[in-house]
Amino acid sequence: MFKPITRRVLASLAVLIPTVLLSACSDNDSQAVSYPELPYLTSLEQARVTVSGFSSGGYLANQLHLAYPEKIEGVAIFSAGPWGCAIKGLSHALMSCMQTRFPIASLEERMAIMHRASRNGEIGDLALVVDDPVYIFYGQSDRVVKPSISESLIGFYQTLVASYNIRITAIPEAGHAFPTLSSDNDCGDPDANHLQNCHFDGAGEALRVLYGPLQIPTSSDQLKGEFLEFGQNAFFDGKGMLDRGYLYLPESCKSGAASCQLHVVFHGCDQSAEAIGNQFFRSSGYNRWADNNNLVLLYPQARKSLPNPQGCWDWWGYEKDQFYSRDNQQLAAIIRMIERLKGDDQKNAAGRMKQADGSQ
Repeated sequence: MFKPITRRVLASLAVLIPTVLLSACSDNDSQAVSYPELPYLTSLEQARVTVSGFSSGGYLANQLHLAYPEKIEGVAIFSAGPWGCAIKGLSHALMSCMQTRFPIASLEERMAIMHRASRNGEIGDLALVVDDPVYIFYGQSDRVVKPSISESLIGFYQTLVASYNIRITAIPEAGHAFPTLSSDNDCGDPDANHLQNCHFDGAGEALRVLYGPLQIPTSSDQLKGEFLEFGQNAFFDGKGMLDRGYLYLPESCKSGAASCQLHVVFHGCDQSAEAIGNQFFRSSGYNRWADNNNLVLLYPQARKSLPNPQGCWDWWGYEKDQFYSRDNQQLAAIIRMIERLKGDDQKNAAGRMKQADGSQ
């Protein structure tokens, strides 16, 4: 969620960088906080896992879907562009994946790179995404990620997924913001938290596309589940993620009385808990659907740093050049979180122990 670089922006950076450096030093010098572990939930052992994201989170959701299609069975993308858009570096991320000052890499070029990456095992088997549901939202008044960029995402998925599995919403007056009924910001009004009320429930529409018919929550429904704060350091080795993430856990999924599904939600730039506290994961609208539909919601958190001052997800290579691959530290961390929640990490460890013992 970057803005075009201008002389004014560069001048601002000259002022901001010392502040960022000082805050980074103070953060490193601060005493580490111990957070609870992410739990294993028996209710998720057979869960379908889907993912959604806004802006930089939308780019990451796209990357996760294609890097691990054997684990991710559907994706919803809000206000973002197509896979591999930033393959030529940060300048193209800014000027062709958000604005249109540079031409975007052609679909043929990106498809060739993607299929080569699949053959090399850098991403998953693309045949697995053909039947996955895909939801795409964009605002036609978006000045941060131009509408034509999101439209190129639509064309990209139309080459991969059966057309009847793709659903699209375009709202003429919507800007660069996540559409939620829980915001007081008018549709199209700029807001630092990137949440806008366009009288459209983006989270609900995404979840219905990904999971089929759901029980519709009423305005009087109160959340019955609980938010859990957990430590992310056990899953991530690097500087791009906060030391904590969040989980919304319905009571039915906590007790194991029901078989539940798992949905992963990626915030956008300047939307992490570090930036706006709990506003995104409490006000984006996903939680109100969770209780009555047995949905566990995982909210990973990105971190601000010197190469990433807005706390964006890595969709242009600030952590790793091959940011789209399974080796992307953030993608691998999310998969480890999913495996912990479903108990797959324990099964994998038991399997390795059997192999080491030579038992069958």
